[in-house]
Amino acid sequence: MRRALISFAVAGLAALLAGCGNDRTPVPDLSVVPAPKAFQERFFDEQGVRFRSPTNWRVVPGQGSQVATVAIGTAQLAVWRYPRTEPLPETRAQLNAARDALVAQIESRDPTFKLTSTRLVVKPGIRAVEVVGTGTNLTNQGVQRSMRSLHAYGHGAEVVMDAFAPPKEFARIDEQTFGPMTRSLKLRRPN
Repeated sequence: MRRALISFAVAGLAALLAGCGNDRTPVPDLSVVPAPKAFQERFFDEQGVRFRSPTNWRVVPGQGSQVATVAIGTAQLAVWRYPRTEPLPETRAQLNAARDALVAQIESRDPTFKLTSTRLVVKPGIRAVEVVGTGTNLTNQGVQRSMRSLHAYGHGAEVVMDAFAPPKEFARIDEQTFGPMTRSLKLRRPN
């Protein structure tokens, strides 16, 4: 009887030490932002907004002024639509004035903001101002982020695409994902 108990205990201990035979599944590294696998057209016709986003990023429809958020890991792009009653900028001079006001507004909200570049977008169906830079107070987390912020004007609204990523990965993510997404933006009259 004693020998049976010892054999049972040794067998149990050996089984415990051996585990169930499966290796531990590693925890995914959320700081790594994968390249887009492909892009898919996203339709938000109630807000008059369309754009393409990566199929391997999650898309969460927004509420109110927020059209949607597209994100993966530590990178995200939020799309907003703000109805406007004042005249929207159309000419290069008006877009230049809007750009200057936008940069001044960002700098007043975030004294750490460092402007990288700006550009005006004037093409059929789109008039926009784009600002790229890095700051600490650009998001609610107070963590340094680089951003691309596109402000497109049309159909009685200002549509904003705010893209954020860690500075060390921003150039790659911007080239692979944020740039193609902002260039794909189409504005229409809301349904």
